[in-house]
Amino acid sequence: MNRQRGFSIIAVIFILVVLAGLGVVIAQLGATQHLGVLAAQEGRQAWYAARAGLEVGRQRAEAGTCTETDTFTFQGFTITWQCQENTGIWEGDDTLSVYALTSTATRNDGVLGQIAREAQMTLWTSP
Repeated sequence: MNRQRGFSIIAVIFILVVLAGLGVVIAQLGATQHLGVLAAQEGRQAWYAARAGLEVGRQRAEAGTCTETDTFTFQGFTITWQCQENTGIWEGDDTLSVYALTSTATRNDGVLGQIAREAQMTLWTSP
């Protein structure tokens, strides 16, 4: 006659398990979103560091001291830039020098491991 005794405890345990699972999923989504924000921030920092490398290369190219490859450290990033010079290009009576600059910023100690960005620039100068 009292066969339904204890049914309420089973329903309560089931609801608690479902709510605990939902809490775990929500916590995991929050952690994933946090990592996404960190990845975007570190990527943006790497992009600006690569742009800084291009500016160093541009200054050296305009000064006529553009070496093929150079590496330096800036704000925790290792920046490697390459300069390829093409001379003997004529435009009217002017001889132009065209420089192809590539800068790569890399950081290995970031929160998410290695982060790297590359930026390129073409620069021409006349004497």
